[in-house]
Amino acid sequence: MGSIVSTGIGSGLDIESLVKQLISAEGAPTSTRLDAQEAKIQAKLSAFGSLRSAIDTLSTAIASLKDPSKFQARAVSTGDDKIVTATADSTAVPGTYQVEVERLAQAAKLRSGPYASADTVIGTGSLTLKLGANTVVLAIDSTHNTLGQIRDAINAVTGNPGITATIVTGTDGAHLVLTGAQTGAANAITVTQADGDGGLAGLVYDPANSITNLTSLQTATDSRVVIDGLALEGPTNSVTSAVTGLTFSLAGVSDTDVTTTIGVTFDKASTTKAVNDFAKAYNALFSGLKQLASFDATTKVAGPLLGDSTLRDFMTAVRRSFTSNVSTGTAYTNLSQIGLTFGFDGTISVDATKLNTAIDGNFDAVGKLFASTDGVAKRLDKVVSQYTASGGLIDARTKGLQDSISDIGDQRTALQTRLDSLQTRLRAQFNAMDTLVAQLKSTSNFLTQQLSATASATINSR
Repeated sequence: MGSIVSTGIGSGLDIESLVKQLISAEGAPTSTRLDAQEAKIQAKLSAFGSLRSAIDTLSTAIASLKDPSKFQARAVSTGDDKIVTATADSTAVPGTYQVEVERLAQAAKLRSGPYASADTVIGTGSLTLKLGANTVVLAIDSTHNTLGQIRDAINAVTGNPGITATIVTGTDGAHLVLTGAQTGAANAITVTQADGDGGLAGLVYDPANSITNLTSLQTATDSRVVIDGLALEGPTNSVTSAVTGLTFSLAGVSDTDVTTTIGVTFDKASTTKAVNDFAKAYNALFSGLKQLASFDATTKVAGPLLGDSTLRDFMTAVRRSFTSNVSTGTAYTNLSQIGLTFGFDGTISVDATKLNTAIDGNFDAVGKLFASTDGVAKRLDKVVSQYTASGGLIDARTKGLQDSISDIGDQRTALQTRLDSLQTRLRAQFNAMDTLVAQLKSTSNFLTQQLSATASATINSR
């Protein structure tokens, strides 16, 4: 049977409470110091997270300015998008074009005469289907000779040149309809037959040999468009060869002698928006950085990154990217020339009038100021990448802080181990003292009893 130990019986002291207080007093200074260190490091970690988020917002704005093609974009307008629309690449020269669509390109479409139903037996033999210069031969045997089976065979045959077969049923019966996939006069459909029982003759369409047993619903034709008085024909409704950098998409036929105006201009609105978004993103970043590195003289509270070298170096590099002249070889070499200036508070302001004047006066020069090899956006993108890239400076600082937190965890473990050992030692020492006090009390009581008995015996003997 185990023994029951109750500390403090001999001395009357609450030994467990005393040990706990001593351990707490021993560990509190170190524990408090570690807590303070960890809180400070955690605040820095959170601050670097905020810094990365703000930089990412700036990176998004930079993306619209560092790509030269963004400044070569063209805006295209049309007088009637039901007739014609257009798209422009960076080689398109700003201007206006008068467009008249005389004819749209069409694909061929043929229809057979009526049959009782899709299950009607047509006949056997072979059909040769031709679309443009491409042909395919289709064998029709007695097990696949209904109108529906012929439709399925056309759609499934390997090497189909682009002819789709469907069945359309009207009040007079079922009709086989053949539709070509490509537009243009060169992509007519012909159908000829060979061998067989003659039942396939109703599906033959060979105008060159005066056999037209199928009805032409739509003739394969080229488009015809007149641009600034010059006519152009082509197999599709997309015209790419008329004006350098422009693609016209034909959608409808114009009324006779009625033109639609296509206008091409520099996409100044997008550029203006991109520049303003850039300034806003920088100001948001700068405001966040100031907060992280601030110091309130009244409350004596400092921002988590006050005096931090990484933040300080980043702000310096960003400011240098903005203020250094750019070697563009064009009219504009710094941001102030197009209306972007730094205020006394460190933020950027945009003079809308000056920016619009610069864009109107030399659109390409504005683009080069930002997007040339030495451009502001290109410089800034390099700075941002150094800090935010995987393994970059922010990652390095973050890892160092995380290592410090891990080290604090190790120190806490070591502290707890030391306190556990001290607690065991103190408990043993106090228990030993308690036992000794109990023994001394027992001895004292015995002596007291003996002295009392001796005194009584002496008195009685008198």
